[in-house]
Amino acid sequence: MKAGVMQLLQGFKKGLTFRSRVFILIFGLMIVQLAIVTTNFHQGLLDTLEHQVGTRALIQAKEIASDPELIQEVRIKNIPAIERLIGRLHKISDASFIVIGDEKGIRLSHPVKENIGLPMQGGDNAGVLEQGKSYISLREGSLGYGVRGKAPVVDFDGQIIGVISVGYLFNRFDQWVAFYAEPLLIELLMTLAITLVGAWYFSSHIKQKMNGMEPSEIGLALHLQKSILTSVYEGVIAIDRTGKILAVNKNAAQILGIESYFEQLKSSSILEYISNSQFFFQTPYEKDIKDEIIVLNGQTVIANRVAIYDQNELFGWVVSFRAKNDINSLTAELTQIKQYTDNLRVMRHEHANKLSTISGLIEIGAYDSALELINSESTRKQQLIDFISSRILLKQVAGILLGKYARACELGLVLEFDPTCQLTRLNASIEPNELSAIIGNLIDNAFEATLKNPSSAKIVNVLITDAGDDLVIEVSDNGCGIADEIASTIFSRGVTSKDDTEGHGIGLYLINRYVTNAGGVILVDDAEPKGTIFSIFIPNKGNEV
Repeated sequence: MKAGVMQLLQGFKKGLTFRSRVFILIFGLMIVQLAIVTTNFHQGLLDTLEHQVGTRALIQAKEIASDPELIQEVRIKNIPAIERLIGRLHKISDASFIVIGDEKGIRLSHPVKENIGLPMQGGDNAGVLEQGKSYISLREGSLGYGVRGKAPVVDFDGQIIGVISVGYLFNRFDQWVAFYAEPLLIELLMTLAITLVGAWYFSSHIKQKMNGMEPSEIGLALHLQKSILTSVYEGVIAIDRTGKILAVNKNAAQILGIESYFEQLKSSSILEYISNSQFFFQTPYEKDIKDEIIVLNGQTVIANRVAIYDQNELFGWVVSFRAKNDINSLTAELTQIKQYTDNLRVMRHEHANKLSTISGLIEIGAYDSALELINSESTRKQQLIDFISSRILLKQVAGILLGKYARACELGLVLEFDPTCQLTRLNASIEPNELSAIIGNLIDNAFEATLKNPSSAKIVNVLITDAGDDLVIEVSDNGCGIADEIASTIFSRGVTSKDDTEGHGIGLYLINRYVTNAGGVILVDDAEPKGTIFSIFIPNKGNEV
């Protein structure tokens, strides 16, 4: 049977929602507290009443015992006279009874007339009759259980001739307790009602704060969160508005080189472990940021930031990031593979055109012209290759320049290289593929701008040099220039001068991020009579290629 009861209780508990459990707990605790308070109040009130009533009874007993008229009547045992005196006193006293006994404890006066002449009950007269003491006594007499005030009746010679017993029965106590307890009972009921309402609203508030989830669901969500953070390849860090770390996964610690502090990260400030943390607090705070190239703890990463809201109030941010080398989607249009593919296509197309021309000249018998074209093309190509290979020692950059030269020929443009071009050493803060992306994108932009200007000379100039303390890259065109409405935001993500914005507005943004991360600057000037000059200066530490 006990097992059945336990099983029933377990089933009942499982059927209760968290809100109901909180409500029952708060309400149950309040009931227990009220029961304890009520019990203590009742006991304390009884003790107080006993003391106060006992004192009142004793004082009355002493006053009655000191009445000379009563002493005289007790001495001669004049029962009718004693009855008249006690009847008069009874009218002005709130005592339950006043009993008078002689020196032997025989009743001389009693509320019940039949008891007069009989011995007093209770057995508490010895101290009065034998020792002449006055005291309070709790005894059960013929009228019931009560508090008695006992005092000796002493005659004029100092002899104890009787005893006065003034008593209050306990049924009077119940009336007094009810009188004093009624306001308390009303207050307790009001408190109980307020607690009932408060417990209900408090449990509702807790439920709301938990997004309506049960504790088991919250526990599952926490385990799920840990599993997701562990399984996500990207680094993930969640912070509040003050920068305190709320959640972090191990991949984030590994990427940032702070894996040894992983256990200490949670609840710590992000400023203690991450340098260049401005991205986390970038304004506007409520804006979500996607695919931002930043440097954290010396590691170049591509990061995203999403705002966290708590009931429409900004609470913090979740930042996810991966090492830039692992990201291909953002730079797909600027990577070396894409550029080399385009360059090979252009060169194949150009050579196909040249071969077609040579083939036609041979077919019509113009052998001298065919030979002249072959020699001219070979000489021009060799001169360009010799110039670039001798001046540009970084193979990725040399390859991109050759490809862009071929692309310019295909577009009917002239790509001129400044005679002072040279690249013998590279700043370690920028990678070769990043430098290639910068140069390739600037040249492509120059091509597009030049083609848009019908009156352009169709010439694009390029200068690359590391002769000084800085690596200098300058690309100028005589194209259409930069529109005033986008001049101040050309390096922002998504800003483009093209009519079709889909998939564009990334190139200059990436260039700006690469240059900024390398500690460099970009200057943009107008060319004469029309066009744009992009000048880039990157501190060069002189590291040999």
